[in-house]
Amino acid sequence: MPVRPQLKSVLWERVGDSLRLVYDVRDQLMIADPDGGVERLLALLREGGRTVAELAEAMGLPAEDIMAGLAVFDDHRLLEDGERLGGYTGAAAERHFSNLAFFESFATLATSREDFQRRLADAHVLVLGTGGLNSNTIPHLCGLGIGRLTLLDRDVVEPRNFARQYLYTQADLGATKVERAGAWVRAFDPSIEVATVTAGIDGPDAVSALVERYRPDVVMSGVDSPTSIDDWVNDACVAAGVPFVRGGMYVTQGVVWSVDPGRSACRACGRSAPALDPDDPELAAARLLNTRPQTNRGIGPVAGLLGALCAFEVLRLLTRFEPPAYAGRPMLIDFAAGCTTSRGEWVRDPACPICGDRAPAEPVPAAAAMSGGGGDRT
Repeated sequence: MPVRPQLKSVLWERVGDSLRLVYDVRDQLMIADPDGGVERLLALLREGGRTVAELAEAMGLPAEDIMAGLAVFDDHRLLEDGERLGGYTGAAAERHFSNLAFFESFATLATSREDFQRRLADAHVLVLGTGGLNSNTIPHLCGLGIGRLTLLDRDVVEPRNFARQYLYTQADLGATKVERAGAWVRAFDPSIEVATVTAGIDGPDAVSALVERYRPDVVMSGVDSPTSIDDWVNDACVAAGVPFVRGGMYVTQGVVWSVDPGRSACRACGRSAPALDPDDPELAAARLLNTRPQTNRGIGPVAGLLGALCAFEVLRLLTRFEPPAYAGRPMLIDFAAGCTTSRGEWVRDPACPICGDRAPAEPVPAAAAMSGGGGDRT
């Protein structure tokens, strides 16, 4: 199928013998154009519908020259392939209007905005927990147009949930959360295939069985207990080659992280790293706090912010419109300091018993103090 390069919603203006091209306010491309040839090519690309050979004929130039110009534009993500557009029409185009507009910014001749959207439509996300964190990620995933969701939870709706869990209403008190969450998804978008599992997770075998049974493309983990559950999810997902995302809160700090098996460090890399100094003040404080009963401090804005960041990471992992931001690189949010953020990094250990033999390996720089979502629940 021939490529039909098409200009995105790019604006340009003449500045002497050059052109200023702008798609995003943060970027501009200045191109010398003393004879107006580049501007003529831009006009043809704006019209769209022409192959490289047809563009060369219209411009009266060798195809090689046209291809060289197109490569410059494509390097700056100013082009899409018109042949890869037109699959979303009518109600589907209206439903995904904003999603497609967002993906236009990241599209190239190789991957159109509709290609990204189709990746979401074909994707399956296993959502562990429909409480504070994931009751906020689920609506985002539905809005993005994820094609299939499997939801797991064992809890019922309680009055204390209403501080941050907006999938549920007063009429749902006492009802099983996962069933009400599934009903919400079906009412929001009947085209999304959703399955519900009323169950808890009591050991590593349970996580492995879930991943093996449902074979998701990504796991979105929001279950806070037992305390070892993040390790269980890590080990099962890495073994199956399934990326996963996690968010949580520790007193006044939030954290979002992910693992991209074979590409990033995993949670177990920290377990196999050299032991930290037991007299380190921060480690001593964390050890002492871990003896205190958990208290859920996850108010609505906290759960909403963490849920949105997690959903964005799921989006990255499913579409690869850009690399995952938090894979082996936890994002820390300080709710006691204006929601300022900082980044940690884990070391990918080649000898890690969980991920050490997975390839391809991409080096991830030095380790962070905080690694996960333990402590207070979200």
